[in-house]
Order: sequence, then C-alpha cells, then structure tokens
Amino acid sequence: MFGYVRIFKPQMRICEYETYRSVYCTLCRHLGRQMGPLSRLLLNYDYTFMAMLMIALSGEKPAFAPGRCAVNPLKKSGVCTTHDRAFEYTSALTAIMFYYKLRDNIRDSSRGKRLLWHMLMPYASRVRGKAKKLYPEEDALVSDYITRQFDAESKALTSGEVIIDELCQPTADVISAFAVRLSDKESDKVILKHFGYFLGRWIYMIDALDDLGDDLRDGSFNPLALEWGLTADDAVNQTDRWEEARCRGNDSLNMSAAEAVKYYELLDMGDFKPITDNIMYLGISEAQRSALFPPAKKRRRRSDKNQTDTGVEENE
Repeated sequence: MFGYVRIFKPQMRICEYETYRSVYCTLCRHLGRQMGPLSRLLLNYDYTFMAMLMIALSGEKPAFAPGRCAVNPLKKSGVCTTHDRAFEYTSALTAIMFYYKLRDNIRDSSRGKRLLWHMLMPYASRVRGKAKKLYPEEDALVSDYITRQFDAESKALTSGEVIIDELCQPTADVISAFAVRLSDKESDKVILKHFGYFLGRWIYMIDALDDLGDDLRDGSFNPLALEWGLTADDAVNQTDRWEEARCRGNDSLNMSAAEAVKYYELLDMGDFKPITDNIMYLGISEAQRSALFPPAKKRRRRSDKNQTDTGVEENE
C-alpha cells in the first residue's frame, strides 16, 4: 500500500503512542528477519495498521516487552512478543506489494524516473520471491490486481473516457481480499470485506490526488488529470479549475472514508480501539488534508512519497 493510513500523533495519549510504536517497530524486526536487513526500508504505516487489526481481531491480548531499535541500538523500543503470524503476514504483503508497485511505477512514470525504478527491480524481485513462497495466494491476488489496474487505465487512455469507479475497483478489491484474511471469524470476514473495499477505494483516490500536480508537471499518467482535463499549467498556476478538481476529489474521498468508518465501527478492536479510532477518525482526515491542501512550500514531490517511512517519531 501507500503509507496514508497513519496515526495523528498530537491527539494520542503517550501510552497509546508507545503501543503503536511497539507494533511498528516489531514489524520492522520481522521484515529484517524474513526478507533481509534492507527490507526494513520498506516499513510502512499501512501495514502497521493491518497488523494491529489482525492482532485485535484474533481476540488474544498482545504482550509487549522493552527492547532496542534494530536499526539504532541506542534507541529504546518496545517489542510485541506475541502474534508472530500477524507480523509474518504483513511483512510478506509489504514485500509483494513493493514489487508490484515498482512495476506500476515503471509503467506510469516519466522516462527519467523509470531508470531508478529499474535499478530497484532485482532487489524487489528477490524479496517478493521470499514472500511468494510463504503466501502464494496473496501474490496471485496482487498480480491479478495489477493486471486489472493496467487494463482499466489503458482503456481510459485509449477511449479518453474515465470512469472513476472502474479505476478504483482493482485496488478496492485487493485491499478487501487482504482484509478478509485478517480474521478467522466468519462474522468479521463479512464486515472486513466491505471495510477493505471502501478503504481501498480511498487509498486509490488519495494516491492519485496526492500525485496529481507532480504527474501533470512530469507528464506521468494520472487518471484524474485525464478525467478533469487538467494541464501542467493548472497545477503550476493553481487555476480555478485546479481548485475545483481538488474540492471534487475531497468530496469523493469523504464518501469512501465515511463508508469505511461505518464498517470499522462494527469490528471489536479491544485494547487497540483508542489507537485505531485515532487512525480512522483523525489520521485519515489529516492525511487527506495534507495531500489535497498543503502549504505551497511544504508540498511533497512524488519521489519523496515513494521513500519509505524511516521512523514513527520523526514522521508523525
């Protein structure tokens, strides 16, 4: 995934933040053990949230112990000593999605950026191979998702007709399929199917909207630029058409987020509920605001967004 599903630290209690950071750091440890030390650079907030969902829905209380950061041993870090399956699963998904996201970047990016993505492909292929051995069905799901996404976007480019629901569908479906696998309870699976669908739709839309200005300037493909007839001039000069497009995008994101929250409220998150509430009600809203309406001097380049999170403290 893309790193948008994250906490809003200013509204968290210290104990909640420490618990979240412990899950984040434990995922980092598992990535290093399963996929190799460099895979820690793939650490992502979205998979931390997924690990928390999986732990909470298991119905078994997690246990934590004091530890040290695997990257910086001088820094203290909590460690989750239970629920290895949750961290194994999310580590594998991290590697699989990284590989296919890289392939997607190669297809959509301008010529200059493609060289960088091609240079990363041998490493991405290696970690994906390890993950595929553990979870071949998940790899097949993501492979099908990428194919469907490519077909939908190619159809839009060829016809010039953009139907956003069709473009969101592959991402929504694959996140829904992942979400269903987070619980063994049939009652949870029904809820998670819908929750994952709308969260996936939100992720596709916010990624496209966050990249909109950079894609227009770089000449990279962006479905929303095609639908709304935007040009690089609109992004550079912040025209009325540009502002209208961002407001329309914000409305669409609000709809998807509201539907995801509706199903989220049906899940029993146990002790993690204050943290996941923070993510669903505050973190997602802040990520959306930052992507759509950032101060001009702080707007992120897409190349920055594709760099992975290097630490909760510094990035939250």
